[in-house]
Amino acid sequence: MRKIKSTALLSAFVAVASLGVISHEAHGTTLTSTSNTIAKEAIPASVTLPAPVLNPSVAYSSSALLTLTLSGADFVPGASYTIGGANCSATAPSPAVSTLSFSGCSITASGSYPIENSSATTFSVTVPQQGINLIALSYTSNVNNDTTSSVTLALVEQQLSLLYPPATAYINPASLSTFLLASNYYGFPYNQVISAGPNAYNSMMISSSTGFYLSITSDTLNVVFNNIPSSVASISTVFYSWVYGNYSDTASVNYTITGSATASLTLPNAGAVFSPPHSDTATFIFYNSGPIQTGTIYISSIIGAAGIYPYLSSSTQFLTFAVGGTQIYVPDALAPYDGNAITSGYITISMPSDTSIASISVLNNPSASCPVPTLANGALQPTGSTGVYYIDLSKLAPLCTGLSASAWQSGVPLVIFVSGKDATPTNITADAYATFNGMLKRIPVNVLNISTVNTNTPFSY
Repeated sequence: MRKIKSTALLSAFVAVASLGVISHEAHGTTLTSTSNTIAKEAIPASVTLPAPVLNPSVAYSSSALLTLTLSGADFVPGASYTIGGANCSATAPSPAVSTLSFSGCSITASGSYPIENSSATTFSVTVPQQGINLIALSYTSNVNNDTTSSVTLALVEQQLSLLYPPATAYINPASLSTFLLASNYYGFPYNQVISAGPNAYNSMMISSSTGFYLSITSDTLNVVFNNIPSSVASISTVFYSWVYGNYSDTASVNYTITGSATASLTLPNAGAVFSPPHSDTATFIFYNSGPIQTGTIYISSIIGAAGIYPYLSSSTQFLTFAVGGTQIYVPDALAPYDGNAITSGYITISMPSDTSIASISVLNNPSASCPVPTLANGALQPTGSTGVYYIDLSKLAPLCTGLSASAWQSGVPLVIFVSGKDATPTNITADAYATFNGMLKRIPVNVLNISTVNTNTPFSY
């Protein structure tokens, strides 16, 4: 009995379905479009995009109203927009609006209708501002059982990428008018900083993304520097192209020696940024005169795209001038010299492999000088332990000038400058010893970060 009843119900269901009373649920009205990418630098502008297509799920009556709304853009004032094949159009008013309504459209549920203007395949909008990330179109109507829909017409992305990590150029503590020679390569991306003599450099890599539907093909970037140390006498900028022989990107600098400067970077359509390999490196050179003043140079703004597009939202560090390395102060270095009472004298230094002794000086005695102790002159000797050396003061004393035997017996105040990337007090240790009258004396040693010392005096004790 149960089986007969189930069969009867199934037959009734099939019969009803065959009459169309039961059907699959409609998917709803959709908007479709080919999404493209446009450059932020290229706007504000009128943008012509591929025409989006309306795929309705319901038929329109003669009184139906269709409304289109743009996000991130407006309809072009005075332009006529047509629902292709539906015999209806609307003209965008002035000033520009983001919403446009259509009436009297002949639309069926099975149709496909391009939304067009200017031609049968395009859809133009005006983009009034740069601070957007996409342009979208949404659809609504007053038709019963209709659904809303939206589609992305274009992504809006920054075309140029600027990379300029902050860097530090270390002032030579022995002279204060030159920088310690950096071991980096000239230009980006090899840690992007190098210093030589009184000059310090830092670089900015400029690259362009490709594949944009709308893009810029040339530009001039105005880079504004501030907080420039007063020792900087002039600034220049050069491009280093990664394409051999392609040096058409150019630069100029307006520097008034008032602590600020503007560098203009010209990027022509035939240059490296807008041609393969779509990148180039601008190196900024800061020339100093006299004692180099410590301080940090900032980039306060970068404006491109005809002077309206900001690439920088807030001030950022670019290049710091700092006294480099670590100083070791030995207030009473004792050494055997010319028959005095000292038997031996040593200064032991432990330092990383990428550091070295840059100079050695005598505190408060401008008439005295000592050469840098090296393996070659015999004053510096390895201990057999990695990174540990000792200065043999019996070898150093005869190489110094302006110091008597009695001075070496009573104690010579030595300042030893150690330079290098890892030349910090936490990485460097030192001890000093001397023997006389059969006794061993340990001599106090201070290890200090040079950046904390007044740049006008090598040591303050």
